[in-house]
Amino acid sequence: MPPVDTGSLVLVTGGNGFIAAHCIATLLRCNYRVRATVRSAEKKALTLQALSSAKVENLSQLEIVVVSDPTNLGALSVTLSGCQAVVHLASAFTYDALPGEFEERLMIPAVKGTQIVCEAAKLHPTVRRVVVMSSFASVYNADLGLQPGTVYTEKDWCPLTYENGVNAAAVPTAYRASKVVAERAAWEYVRDHRVQFQLITLCPGMVFGRMIHPISSLSQLNASNQIVWQVLSAGKDGQIPPTKAPVWIDVEDLAETTVRTLTFSGVGHERFLVTQGSYDTQEIADIARSSPVASRRVPVGEPGKRIANTHYSCDSSKAQMMLGMKFRSLEESILPLAEQLFNMEMH
Repeated sequence: MPPVDTGSLVLVTGGNGFIAAHCIATLLRCNYRVRATVRSAEKKALTLQALSSAKVENLSQLEIVVVSDPTNLGALSVTLSGCQAVVHLASAFTYDALPGEFEERLMIPAVKGTQIVCEAAKLHPTVRRVVVMSSFASVYNADLGLQPGTVYTEKDWCPLTYENGVNAAAVPTAYRASKVVAERAAWEYVRDHRVQFQLITLCPGMVFGRMIHPISSLSQLNASNQIVWQVLSAGKDGQIPPTKAPVWIDVEDLAETTVRTLTFSGVGHERFLVTQGSYDTQEIADIARSSPVASRRVPVGEPGKRIANTHYSCDSSKAQMMLGMKFRSLEESILPLAEQLFNMEMH
C-alpha cells in the first residue's frame, strides 16, 4: 500500500465541521485536490463562504458535493471516484438525544457511517488510505476515574459496547460508546475483508483552536471550544468552570497530523493517540488574562494552580515520532481563539 501521491484527490466527509475545515485547508495548502461532502446545498454554500472568508489557499482545487445521507453506500461511493484517500470526519454528534433515542440517533449512524466509508473505499481500487477521526473517548476508561499516574497510549481501549450505548442512562456515556463502536467497526472491517487500503485511526483529546468552518453565533460552538468560552465569559468575579477530559490538541496540529498520515511510509494499519498534553480551565484563564481584551472579564480563580498530577496523562510519542509532528502550546492555541470568540460576541 504505497503512500498517497501529493497532488492527488482526497475525499473529506462532513466537510462543514470544525476539524474538517482545517483538514481541507491543510490538504489544499499541501497541494492536494479535495472533494468534500456536506449534507445540503445550504451547507455547501456556507462552507465555501467560510473557507473563502478565512482566506484558505488554493480554493479552486476544492469541490464540495452534497450527500444528504452519508450512510447510503451508492451515494457515498460515487464521491470516491478517482480518490487516493478518504478522511472520514462526518459523525453523529448530538447532545440533545434522550435515553431511548441513543441507538437511532447516535449508535446506528456512527457505526453505519464508518462501515459505509470502508465499503465504499474497497469498491475503488485507487483508494490507498482511509483515515477515520475517532476520539480519546474510544481510548479512555471513564469507569476507572481520574487514575493519577496512569499513562494512556493508542494500545488502550474504552470498554464500552454497543449495548452500553443503547442502554446508557445519559448522553455522555452514549456518545463515548458511539465513538468506540464506530472505530471498532473500521478495525473489524479490515480484519474481516481483504482491502487494498491502509486504515489509520486518530484519537484526539479535546480539540481547541480558531474556527474557519461555517459558524454564525457562539451558541453553535463545538463542544471543545465551548469549554474555552465558558472560562472567558464567566465574568471577573465568576467561578472558573470545572475541567472535563483534561487532555487536548490544537485543531491545526490535528489537521496537520491527519495530512501526514497520508504520506508516511508505514505499510500496516495504524492507530494514533493525538494529544499535546494536559490542560485545565485555570490554565486557560491564566493564559486568557494575558490578553488585553480578556483581562477585564476572565475570573482569577487560583492563578498557577494545576491539576495535572491529579489525573491520568497521555503518551502521543508515536504520532510525534512516526509522523514528525511537533505540537503547539496551549497559549498558541487559546489566544487566537479567545480573540476570535470576543469578536464573535461583538457582532
